[in-house]
Amino acid sequence: MGSSNIRNFDWRHVALLARVRDRGLCPDSQLAFTRGAHALQHALLDPLIPGNSSVTLVSRCGELDAIAQFTKRRDRNNARLTFIAPADVLELDCGLQLVESLAFAAGEAGAHNLVADVDEDSPAFERLRQAGFAIYARQRIWSLDPQQEAPVGSAMGTWRVEKGADSLAAQSLYLNIVPGLVQQVEPPPTGVGRNLVHFRDGELLGYLDLERGSLGTWVQPFFHPAVEDFYTLLAGFLSEARADRPIYVCVRSYQSWMSGPLERLWFEPAADQAVMVKRLTAGVRKPFTSPLPTVEGSYPEPTAPIAHIEDSAVL
Repeated sequence: MGSSNIRNFDWRHVALLARVRDRGLCPDSQLAFTRGAHALQHALLDPLIPGNSSVTLVSRCGELDAIAQFTKRRDRNNARLTFIAPADVLELDCGLQLVESLAFAAGEAGAHNLVADVDEDSPAFERLRQAGFAIYARQRIWSLDPQQEAPVGSAMGTWRVEKGADSLAAQSLYLNIVPGLVQQVEPPPTGVGRNLVHFRDGELLGYLDLERGSLGTWVQPFFHPAVEDFYTLLAGFLSEARADRPIYVCVRSYQSWMSGPLERLWFEPAADQAVMVKRLTAGVRKPFTSPLPTVEGSYPEPTAPIAHIEDSAVL
């Protein structure tokens, strides 16, 4: 297929959304596991939610219509690729054109990176690589069935809700755990009044970044390597957090030691993914400037011939 006609989504395209929403791909795992893989129908309301912005594009290439979207929080430099439908459009050149157009729009919206969570054994993985996405981290999503018997753990009192005064400690924990490459594309978590923290002897050793949705609860854990009772701490959280929805724990490869305790807590692997990033801005090198070498305590005149300056510098 040749080049595609790409334009902004409007309400005239709702019928298209209805046709392709069940064949879409949601490369934002947090969104997919908490609100559903067809989250675009909900995300259309994001412009009405303070702090969120989204751009949705529609593509027509011959007889094929497709739709794609990114969402960006206004306080973040990153945008998340949230929906592409139909998913097999990525196998075509016009699908890559749609992704490139979305990346351009994200850059115009102030995003420095476009992030996507992709199963490495999916066709989308290789196609996004061709579109300029690179692997920045790997993650495994662990799932706990709501019917599973709650574990016996410590009291929930070991955790408390994050306060504004905890932000510095949370940032320090993040900087000590998360590799520098990932820090370039993901800011430290913030969730005052929502996320949970665990302090011991005045030091923050555990942090749970939480997102609750209609389909499940998403947990992004950050634990100091010195923590020896991860199992007990997470069991304490689960004993109070259980509901009629699954709990999903996202474990990055740099904290893979959590896998054993999660298995003991009856979690099962749900997905193995690559966190892929397309850089939208390139660093601009600041030019190095320095005065010309002095000759006997004075600067050469700007109007002096170049040859004269060079001869003087030698002297």
